[in-house]
Amino acid sequence: MSGFRFFSKKKTPGSRVREARYAGSWYNDDPLKLNQQLEEYLQSASGALSRRTAHAKFQEPELNLLKDDGNLLAIVSPHAGYMFSGQTAAFGYSRAQMQEKQFQKIQRVFLLGPSHYTGFEGAALSDATAFQTPLGNLPLDQKTVEALCDFPLFRFMPEVHRKEHSLELQLPLIYKTFGPIEIIPIVIGQIEDEMETRLIGSALKRFLKEDDMVVVSSDFCHVGPRYQYQPFTDNIKENVYRLDKEAFTYINRLDLEGFIDFRERTGATICGFHPLCVLMSMLPDNSGGSVLNYATSQDSLVEDDDNSVSYMAIAFGGQSGKDCRWLPDAEMPESNAPLTSEERKALLMVARESIAAAASKNAQPNNAELKKTFPRFANPRGVFVTLFKKTDNPSNPEERRELRGCIGHIWPVRSLVDAVCENATGAAMRDYRFLPVNADDLDSLEIEISVLTPLKRIATYDEIVIGRDGIVLYKNGSQAVFLPHVAEQFGWNLEQTLTQLSLKAGLAETAWKQGARFDVFQTESFEEHEEG
Repeated sequence: MSGFRFFSKKKTPGSRVREARYAGSWYNDDPLKLNQQLEEYLQSASGALSRRTAHAKFQEPELNLLKDDGNLLAIVSPHAGYMFSGQTAAFGYSRAQMQEKQFQKIQRVFLLGPSHYTGFEGAALSDATAFQTPLGNLPLDQKTVEALCDFPLFRFMPEVHRKEHSLELQLPLIYKTFGPIEIIPIVIGQIEDEMETRLIGSALKRFLKEDDMVVVSSDFCHVGPRYQYQPFTDNIKENVYRLDKEAFTYINRLDLEGFIDFRERTGATICGFHPLCVLMSMLPDNSGGSVLNYATSQDSLVEDDDNSVSYMAIAFGGQSGKDCRWLPDAEMPESNAPLTSEERKALLMVARESIAAAASKNAQPNNAELKKTFPRFANPRGVFVTLFKKTDNPSNPEERRELRGCIGHIWPVRSLVDAVCENATGAAMRDYRFLPVNADDLDSLEIEISVLTPLKRIATYDEIVIGRDGIVLYKNGSQAVFLPHVAEQFGWNLEQTLTQLSLKAGLAETAWKQGARFDVFQTESFEEHEEG
């Protein structure tokens, strides 16, 4: 029982401990027996991994990219009762133990899982100070949890956490593997589309550090009358495997669009579908995955022949010889490198094509070839598109045009080229201040594109530089944003800018002075006449 430590379950004054609701039913509530069971699971997994026999079904090279000498970023682990999936789950944590011994000490775990009992949209945060396990309590990184609540789709929902088992089934394994490290537990509810998925993933990436690990709690396909999903009635085990294998190929390629299409096409009942999508949006493009173990409930003596739930332990990280680590978008070199003249011209061209297509009610441009020609166009970026209408013979040359529409988003939730197309169309057709653009308006339009650098958190508002920085203010669940040119346009100094920003957020004019948090960003803006 090496490394096992007992900690008091007694609550400290003012603490809020989320109790272990499923101890004694889904897994053992006796600390000694639970520790012994986990020890046996981990030793068995370690031996199988060393013999390279754990993932015999997934021996295809494209399904096993993660090498033993690569760093570990994330694992996917099942969450059924330990008698069904505990041994499979142990494979992911055994791989994490290997990581700790050879490469890095994991300091913190971001834990994502689905909601089985409560319907809601977005990401549910817990207001607890610690989560209980029979082995000891795991403290929450409360500072990070509170900061996450600033972002869209994140909110405190303690009742969701009190009921949910998907996170709880990972806690004893986390404690056994890493000890009482800090966790950030997040229950993922319904997510409307790919944009919302990337919005949640982008927010989480901002807080990830090199010594963090992400754990996604998910079972795979649930097949049979018990789950009201029967795509086949014979050769259940073989057909379930083919379905799970196809799901993994999309996950491993980080093909979010393909994975979403796979579920719509097959109806595959993967309970952690949304948390898996968030993970895919977070992982670096050069990361790889490996199936460490695969099993189904059919392997258990207590399961019947008509129903099956699949369990996979998957590890994601750097491939052999490649540097792959958690790095916030703001620190990625390509995120801050200026666009070339050719890239600018291509974006302006596709923006005009999108507006013309919308005005004529034609299909929008297909950007697949542009993404191949300009690889950076595939990277998610925040983008604003502003439209101006040229005026005839203005008396003042500085007033040669007037605003005709402006739409955008600060969050990197679309690829650069798709964001330009979407926001160009939005500025032309959906800016409530103006009538939609029609075909006769096209020749009088001028287009300006503003590409945003990733948002960066600052320690104090004194770091803001007027004219250079766009600003996002967060306080008490409210937020507001100004683009960099706004302060200069109105002639505001820093105090006046923050006062107006507070009012825009629906707060008191002095709200910025205390308790507010700030992000800054810069923009790269360019227009058609500048690019020829």
